[in-house]
Amino acid sequence: MLSPLLVSVGCVDTPAAANVRAWLSAGTTMLPPEALDDKVIFSSEMSTIRGASAYSAAATRWDADAAALLKPYRTSVSRLVPLDGQRVAVRWRAAWDPASLAWAPPLARLLGWEIERFDLDPEVVSNFRWMAIFELFAAALRTRVLRLPAASVEGRAVYCLEEGRCVAHEESLDLVRTADSGRLRNRRAAENIAEFLDVARRPDGSEPEEWAAAVRARVLSGVPGAGALHLEPSEDPSEGVFALGCFALVAACAVRLSAGVIGGEATTEAFGEGGDPDPRVAVCEEIGARRSVDFSQCVSDLF
Repeated sequence: MLSPLLVSVGCVDTPAAANVRAWLSAGTTMLPPEALDDKVIFSSEMSTIRGASAYSAAATRWDADAAALLKPYRTSVSRLVPLDGQRVAVRWRAAWDPASLAWAPPLARLLGWEIERFDLDPEVVSNFRWMAIFELFAAALRTRVLRLPAASVEGRAVYCLEEGRCVAHEESLDLVRTADSGRLRNRRAAENIAEFLDVARRPDGSEPEEWAAAVRARVLSGVPGAGALHLEPSEDPSEGVFALGCFALVAACAVRLSAGVIGGEATTEAFGEGGDPDPRVAVCEEIGARRSVDFSQCVSDLF
């Protein structure tokens, strides 16, 4: 759902801005059928759609696909600014939880941690470091907050109205512009915009393979680690020996502590006979494993 729409301080509201605000309150950055002129044109960096029926069909499919595949898909509007009597600019954001981090919510619930999402810097190369994994969990144990990257896309839309109906909808996506300028260097940020374009902006009638190839060429090409045969940059592998041992120690302490708290027996053997079910089983079942002996494999699969 969209957050409450904001008009920038100092801007005079207009009938066009009021109309756009009402139309977007339905929870999408695409306009509803009643807002469209028959000859409306939607244009973005990668596609153009002409006509109200084609616009509505694409908007319906994009919203449905995003809700089904980018879970939990959520949108928000940070600014709504009248440019003149007929044009309205909107800054919006779409976000979802990365599928690769699906293990995080059940683990956080088990340990009583909060999850805090942060945005990636698209201009910084993603470097894998074993020590970062240890630092991540060490900080979470200390603060009870697990900080994880968000999957998000931000953009700008300009709606042009005539006689109370939208005749033009121009959209630009920040990360596409960043890629066009050669400044998109973060692999995960590049994959986020590629996923969004593939799921929520593929035009009707386009072949999925051709569209995917166009997306790769536009936003993934040249990004370190983003190619099919590219390896993500990493640091000295010897760092992994120490960090992996530290991570195992941190994880063991966290699980043992949570077992005592959950079972109400913090002073007894955490995984002894009797008492409440082994909390390791809960973690494994949430992630997909079925037996507590698979716990070590669950941990190894987290990353």
